[in-house]
Amino acid sequence: MSNEETEKSFSRRNFLKMSGVATGTLITGTYLGSLLGDEAPPATDEPETGSQGDSEGSDSGSQQQNFTRAYKFFQNPEEFQIIEAATERIFPEDDNGPGAQALGVAWFIDHELSGGYGANAREYMKGPFKEGTDFQGPQYATLRRDIFRDGMRLMNEEALSAHDVPFYELEGGQQDEILTRMQENELELPGLEAGDFFEELRLVTLSGAYADPLYGGNIEMKGWEMKKFPGAYMSYREEIEQEGFVEKEMQSNSTHISH
Repeated sequence: MSNEETEKSFSRRNFLKMSGVATGTLITGTYLGSLLGDEAPPATDEPETGSQGDSEGSDSGSQQQNFTRAYKFFQNPEEFQIIEAATERIFPEDDNGPGAQALGVAWFIDHELSGGYGANAREYMKGPFKEGTDFQGPQYATLRRDIFRDGMRLMNEEALSAHDVPFYELEGGQQDEILTRMQENELELPGLEAGDFFEELRLVTLSGAYADPLYGGNIEMKGWEMKKFPGAYMSYREEIEQEGFVEKEMQSNSTHISH
């Protein structure tokens, strides 16, 4: 990455620092998945299916077919690639470890948006809608799955307008420019602030990097590995009174399946 790109990129170190508190809430589920359940909304269109290798570079090291890799929300490979490219700019690969693409964050987002998270299933969604406080956050009548569709469309339209190529084919610095303009509300989305969509995208990227692999991201627990986070232990009784940092073998929720 060039110096210019580095300056424009989101700070990976700051991102990891900010995510430290959140990781503990993602042990046995996800901020999104565990709270919102897995209710699937009525399907509006028949999505295409794809393999884990549909997008260039995604999980290219794995030659074994993964049957969990099929689009549940995205309608085509282009939508997947837009989100994959955007999340990689938010959570890029560097010396600390893999980025969002290698961690399967786009798959996590695809699966979450197809369920209760995308349909705001456990949120009160009837009006009147007033401006929320800082504690309440944005209050919109629009469902997350529709917000993400508008956000993907906007990112791609900006890329095509300025550079005549899709968002996912832009250079990293060019992608950062669009994401930054979105974050700063310089772009327009119907019915909501563009910056609110960016914050939602950043949150779901963080969740995909650190949630239990059960939900499709955090492939091979590589997100946890970067933070030396042991994962889904039921108790720390043996370690709670030990001095200093205790390293434990990582384990996911799948470890607790009864045989």
